[in-house]
Amino acid sequence: MRLSVVLLLVLSASSALARKSARAATSAPSTPQTFGAFSYQFSQTERIEVAFGKTIVSATGRGHTPWMGWFPLRVSIDNSGGPKQTVKLVFRSNNGNGATEVTRSVDVDSGSRVTVSMPIPAEARYGSLEASSPVIGRQVGQVGFTSVYDRNRLVLSLGTSDEFEAFLGEKPDNASGEDQVLPMPLDEAPTELTAYLGFHAVFITDERGFEGLNEAQRRALEAWVTAGGTLVLKAPPRSQGVLPLLGAEGRIQPYGLGHVAFLGDDASLSMVPEAKLPVAPLGQQESRRYASSGTASYTALLPQALVPVGRFLLIITLFTLLIGPGSVWIARKRGPAVLLATIPATALVTCVVILGSSLLLDGFTVHGSAYGFTLLDRDRNRAITVGLTAWYANLAPRGASYDATTALIAPQRGGDATSIDVDWSDGARYRSGFIPSRTYREWGVVSVASTRARLVVKQKGEGFVLQNALGMKVKAVWVRVGDGLFVARDVRDGAEVSLVSDDMVDETALELPARQRFVESQWRPLVMAPLADGQFLASVEGGGFVPTGGVAMNLHEGKHVVRGEVER
Repeated sequence: MRLSVVLLLVLSASSALARKSARAATSAPSTPQTFGAFSYQFSQTERIEVAFGKTIVSATGRGHTPWMGWFPLRVSIDNSGGPKQTVKLVFRSNNGNGATEVTRSVDVDSGSRVTVSMPIPAEARYGSLEASSPVIGRQVGQVGFTSVYDRNRLVLSLGTSDEFEAFLGEKPDNASGEDQVLPMPLDEAPTELTAYLGFHAVFITDERGFEGLNEAQRRALEAWVTAGGTLVLKAPPRSQGVLPLLGAEGRIQPYGLGHVAFLGDDASLSMVPEAKLPVAPLGQQESRRYASSGTASYTALLPQALVPVGRFLLIITLFTLLIGPGSVWIARKRGPAVLLATIPATALVTCVVILGSSLLLDGFTVHGSAYGFTLLDRDRNRAITVGLTAWYANLAPRGASYDATTALIAPQRGGDATSIDVDWSDGARYRSGFIPSRTYREWGVVSVASTRARLVVKQKGEGFVLQNALGMKVKAVWVRVGDGLFVARDVRDGAEVSLVSDDMVDETALELPARQRFVESQWRPLVMAPLADGQFLASVEGGGFVPTGGVAMNLHEGKHVVRGEVER
C-alpha cells in the first residue's frame, strides 16, 4: 500500500515537472533576425517623363522594390508655367490575376513644384502612369522597377548616397553587393505607413534628422517603427517627444513592436534587427486548404470559405433520383411526352435550391473573422495593432477606407499580385478587389489608431477590483500590482470583478488560431515579456482593435491578445 502511494506521488511530481518544462519551452522568446554582414549597392533610379507642356509630370523609376509588401512610387509635378489645378495620377498594372489600379489626386498651385508618393503593391513592378487635368489633358508614360530577391535586404535611406556612405563608413560593393540601398530626399519621405511595408530598415542620414520631417511624415514613419519597423539614426532626436516610446539608454532599443538603433560614429549593422512584414495572409487555394507561396498549408478561417460538400451531395443525389428512377416512373404513369416538361423543371428547381440554400445560409452580409496582437499605449491613447482579417461575401462590398497610419498586407498568390483598386487622395480608399464576390480573402492589417480603451484597477478593502473598459469581452487577464500577480476571467464589457491572486500567466489561454500567420519574433516578446507593476496581459474576444475599414460584417470569430498598462 505504501509503495503504491509513493509511486503515485512520483508519477504526479513527474507529470507536474513535465507540464512545467513544456510551459517553459513555449515561453522561450524568439529573437528577431539581425542584419549580420551587409554588402550593399545603391539602387540606380531614372527620371521617366509622363506629361509635357505647361505642367510637367515625371516619375522616379527603375529602382528596386521589396520582394513583398509595398513601395513608394515618387511623382514630381512641375507647375511653374501652369495655372492652379488638380492633377489626377493613375498607375495601372496587369499582373496575371487581373488589373491593379492605384490613383491619387494632387492639388497644385500656380508656379509651384510638388513631389508626392503613391504606395504601390510590391508585385506590381511594371505598368503605366497616367497624368490628367484640364491643362495636361491625358498623357501616359511607362514605368518599371526591379525587385530584390527574398534573400536580399532593401534599405530606404532618407538622404543622399554620399550621406549614407559617410553614415555607415563603408563604400558600396558595386561588383558583388547583394543588398540594395534606395536613397530618397528627406523632404520626399512618404506620408503613409503603407509605403514603408517591405523595407528591412529605414535610415535617416540627412543632417536634419528625424526632426527634419514634417508632421505627416513623422507620424507615418513613427507608426511603421512602432508596428514592427526598424529605424536607424546616428543619435537620439534633439526634440523631446518626437519618438515618445524611446527608453533612457541603449544603442538598440525596442520601440513598440519594432526597434530604433543609434549607430553613432562606429556604425555597424550586424546586430540591428531586420524589419519584416509582420503578418502573412494566405491566398492561394489548394483544394479545401490554403497555402502561402506553397510553403505552408493551414485551414481557412471561415466556414463559408469551404465548399459545402455534404449539402451539394444531398441536393445532387435527390436530383439524380428524380431525373433517373423518377423520370422512368413518370413516363410509365403519364407517358414519355411529359418528360419534356418535368426534366427541365427538375433542373430549374435544383438550381434554385442550390442558390437559395446559399443565400439562406450565407445571406447578403459580409462574413469575417479577426485576430490580432495589440499594444495599448495608454499615455498617448493609441492602440498599436498587428492583425489579420478573413473575409467572405456573396456580394462584394462597395469598398473600405483606412487612414494614413493603417496599412493592409495583401495575400500572396504564387508570386502574382492580388488585384486591388485603391485611391490615396485622402487616406486609402479600397474599391474593387478588396473582397471579391464569393471568394475567400485574407488581409493583414498594421494599425496605429487612437483609442480610449483601458482597464482600470482599484483597491477595494484588502484586495483589488478590475473594471473592463476595453469595449469587448475579456476572456482572461493577468495584472501585476506591486509584487503580486492577479487574474480575472470572463469579464464582460463594462463589468467590474474582483482580482484573484495567481502564480503565473497561462500562455495557452493567449494562443490565437491564426498565429502561424504572424511573425513570431514580434508577437512572442509581446506575450512573454515579464509584467511590470501596473501592466496587464489579456485575451479578449470580438472585433478587437483590428480596423475593418468601415465594412460591416457578421463576425464568425474574434480573438486577440492585448498588452498595456492599467489605469489606477
